[in-house]
Amino acid sequence: MKTIHGIILAGIVCVMLIAAGCTSSTPATMATPVPTTVAPAPSVTAVTTATTSATAATTVPQAPSWTGTWNSTWLESDGNQTVSVLTLTQASADVSGTYAYSYPNEGNYTGSLNATVQGNTLTGSYFDSDNDTGSIAFTLSEDQKSFTGRWAHATGNQSDLKNSTLFWNGVRQ
Repeated sequence: MKTIHGIILAGIVCVMLIAAGCTSSTPATMATPVPTTVAPAPSVTAVTTATTSATAATTVPQAPSWTGTWNSTWLESDGNQTVSVLTLTQASADVSGTYAYSYPNEGNYTGSLNATVQGNTLTGSYFDSDNDTGSIAFTLSEDQKSFTGRWAHATGNQSDLKNSTLFWNGVRQ
């Protein structure tokens, strides 16, 4: 009788051990094969060539370009908004541009601007055909598809531009 109980108990323990192995939430690890030979170390020439190739493949980000055609809108001193197409051309750090706009019942006007790029900022002056002149400061977006900016009538005081609430924004066509 003791023998039968011992066999049954041993059988239950075996079943439990097998079940525990089959239902474990951790997968069994397999031995990683170890190479039987060691690969030769690369020569100094191979290392130098690989390093030079990797360095040559690294690209330096290009400076942002303002060249292009922009749909722009600016806030007038009287609270109205004016829409214009602004065409800019950049040569090194110098940017020049032209724009055209019209006022209902007043006619069509043109303007030009001359500015300098520093980083993603464009600062300079505008000149309208209606004898208005002033200062601008535009900031190019990270994706270079739009800019936000300010403008101020010419007063000779640079703080007027810094404190201006008159916006001039654009989206690249």
